[in-house]
Amino acid sequence: METYTFEKVWQTINELAIQNKETERILKEKSLESEKRWKEIQEELGGIGKSNGAIAEDFFYSALEKSMSVAKLNFDYIDRNFNRKRNQIQAEYDIILYNDYKVLIVEVKYNFKKKYLLEFYQSLKKFKSLFPEYKDYKLFGAIAAMTFEKEVLDEAKDFGFFILTQNNQDVKILNDNDFEPNVIK
Repeated sequence: METYTFEKVWQTINELAIQNKETERILKEKSLESEKRWKEIQEELGGIGKSNGAIAEDFFYSALEKSMSVAKLNFDYIDRNFNRKRNQIQAEYDIILYNDYKVLIVEVKYNFKKKYLLEFYQSLKKFKSLFPEYKDYKLFGAIAAMTFEKEVLDEAKDFGFFILTQNNQDVKILNDNDFEPNVIK
């Protein structure tokens, strides 16, 4: 049986402290590697999401540019990516169709989620203060997506928005034939 002297115990404690520091260093190194890899994965996923959004926006812009109409509303002009900041108010609009007296703003998502509806409605409320040149125009809203969360369709209809999706190379309107869009004030 080995006897432990103060020196032997102290040496063992020092060896454990050194091993503990090495273990901490290795864990910190691995943690930093994991954090770096996690950020890379997040960037890749974010890039995929942005790419899907760009694909959806390109599709709806091209399809609407061909038809220049949604339901019974016909338009003369189409633009995309309207951005404006005025005082403390700021907003961005994906697609805008307009003529001499009406404007239709289309919010595009690849997968339209419920949380986007209220945000879009609030941004429509800012439109005429950001773009006073349209203050006397009738303003309408539309949402467009490749897919929609289940609750989105009914709530979008309650807001009075057109609901657009893809149908091969064309836009399909998901609203009923007798749907009357709300004029946004």
